[in-house]
Amino acid sequence: MFDLGWQEFMLIAFVAVVVVGPRDLPRVVRSISTYIRKARSVAREFQNSLEEVAREAELDDLRKEAKSISSGDLEKKVNDWVDPSGETKKEMERIASQAKDAASSRPVETPAEPAPVSKPEPAAEKTSADEAPETKDAKSAEKSAAAGQ
Repeated sequence: MFDLGWQEFMLIAFVAVVVVGPRDLPRVVRSISTYIRKARSVAREFQNSLEEVAREAELDDLRKEAKSISSGDLEKKVNDWVDPSGETKKEMERIASQAKDAASSRPVETPAEPAPVSKPEPAAEKTSADEAPETKDAKSAEKSAAAGQ
């Protein structure tokens, strides 16, 4: 706060001893320190009250913003941000009206009864008689080729 060096401090102490006297100096120093503490306390309280006012002002701003969001302005703000010219909204309304017109012009079809579901029959084991004719021919050709060697 004050830039006091040792020289200035010694000058103040010398003047205090000469003016007040050595006998009353401790009492004067004590009263001066009490006043300095009170002044610091008042300054601290003043600073705290200014900070509290600033916090309340910020809270008031936040309250106003929260009220504007909850009052429905949020939807308008989002629409303005996403679609400022309103072209997308008009196009969506046009498509919705076309879909509604198309749906109303179509005849309403009732769903048909679902076909009964049949259970598949279990597959029987294949025997050599069930084999395809090509398979029999291929096997006989292999046998004759093997016998011919």
